[in-house]
Amino acid sequence: MARHPQSNPASILPERIPADLLLPAAMRLIPAAPHEREIVARRFLTGVRASGHDLGNLWGTVDRAGESPAVREVCLAITGPGRTAMLFVSAPAPDAEESDDVRALGDRAACITAASDHLDPKIVTICQALPEPFEFWAIDAFREAGFTHVGELAYLEVHLQKTPKKRTDEPITWPQGVLVRPIQDDLEPGSPDHSRLKQVLDASYHDTKDCPELCGLRNTDDVIQSHLSTGNFDPQGWLLAFKDQEPIGCVLVSMIHENNTAELVYIGIAPSGRGFGLGKSLVRRSIQDFSRLGAAKLVCAVDRRNAPALALYNAFGFSEFSARDAWVRPNNSFHPRNVHAD
Repeated sequence: MARHPQSNPASILPERIPADLLLPAAMRLIPAAPHEREIVARRFLTGVRASGHDLGNLWGTVDRAGESPAVREVCLAITGPGRTAMLFVSAPAPDAEESDDVRALGDRAACITAASDHLDPKIVTICQALPEPFEFWAIDAFREAGFTHVGELAYLEVHLQKTPKKRTDEPITWPQGVLVRPIQDDLEPGSPDHSRLKQVLDASYHDTKDCPELCGLRNTDDVIQSHLSTGNFDPQGWLLAFKDQEPIGCVLVSMIHENNTAELVYIGIAPSGRGFGLGKSLVRRSIQDFSRLGAAKLVCAVDRRNAPALALYNAFGFSEFSARDAWVRPNNSFHPRNVHAD
């Protein structure tokens, strides 16, 4: 039974959840009504295994003082493309008393720390969490575990087949001297358009208003890999804008065929391309392209502090349907040797 020593001394040390406790751990992790908790947890475990994800980085505090072990709090880290890991933490138990809040916070933070510390930085360079803004118990735990708040994300959508055509079908006017074309290769590292996209992404981060705290935390090659993993990549939906043969902007949109939705994965403008309406023209082009393809809607996420982007999306009829609080921690604390067995 492996345990992690970085914990409040008054708390039970987090341990890697053993096979015989996976079901009760999943029942703590996945919110469900009491009468549905077990069946929902079993479906979750089946789905995780079927998708090839590893349950080996599920950590929890387990009270072994009674006749049978009781899983108190848990955290699961799921690795993803672009050397990322998404972390999920247990919600308050339905029968938890208010007096347990301090203990539960310490347990959750310790589980988050354990799950993060055991991710190999060769595989994961940044840990992420996206609790909902009202999930204060999760937000407090990620803060306690050393994560940095990088913004509250508003998730927006526009219904492409219902939006008044006068709003989106106006002719596109590109800034003088700007040429726009789709990506022309598979974006393998080192390919011509991979290099051009990397150049414009790096430039777009300068003085960005969208989660500026993320700047410099990730290798741009990893960022591109993450973008490619969102939806189904089709180079026709990824546009590069050039001026004087230099890339100055991009908009990356991919289809999610399961729900016939297009996702605006990223839009970025280099400083030299700002102030001329290029962003508006790129969004209009994407809306027109994916409307013609029959996509039901276009969705995106934007930092609430990014007033220009919010104004742009509002002009095209986007509305908010969800929100998330974004937290990150660079993965530079690989401590596998800190595990010991009882």
